[in-house]
Amino acid sequence: MQRSVHSPYRRLAAMGMLSAVSIVLFLVFRFPMFLNFLIYEPADVGLMIAGFALGPAAGLICTAVVCVLQAPLHPEGGWFGALMHFISSGALVAVSSLVYSRFRTRKGAYVGLLAGSAAMVGAMIPANLILTPVFYHLSRADVWAIIGPIISFNLVKAGVNAMITAFAYKPLSRYIRGYAEGGSGMPRASRQDESAAR
Repeated sequence: MQRSVHSPYRRLAAMGMLSAVSIVLFLVFRFPMFLNFLIYEPADVGLMIAGFALGPAAGLICTAVVCVLQAPLHPEGGWFGALMHFISSGALVAVSSLVYSRFRTRKGAYVGLLAGSAAMVGAMIPANLILTPVFYHLSRADVWAIIGPIISFNLVKAGVNAMITAFAYKPLSRYIRGYAEGGSGMPRASRQDESAAR
């Protein structure tokens, strides 16, 4: 079946919708964890769904958009918070959606989420050790002293958001991909959907 000529615009609209969902999740659901400046928020769920449904590039674009809007909407973290968010969420979204794009099965989704979570935790160790001392005028030893809670926080955050994505993606994926590809947005079976259910 030939794709609609409007599908590129529908794809952008789907990306905008998922970015908006991510921003709402970022602003509304915020809980301190381990240390008072480590704030859990489920914004990555919308970004991972974008990456899974529309591809890694779309997921990263949505991540960049959300992080750019994050600074003025939530000035407490400012541009440093936006940068750190892009590093952590970018690693999570890029790796998880890249793995899933190669292996579009349930197992591939789970492996992608695990790999993305590991990438996020790994990326945030050097990011905190290198960037946090510069922004907060701390010594690297000061940051190293709290690296344990930082690692624990990123493990929990990535794990919780990965689990939410695992439950939420399949019910939403056919609507999102159907709409983005120029359909009505109603669920429709496809070989990829059928293989992902296995």
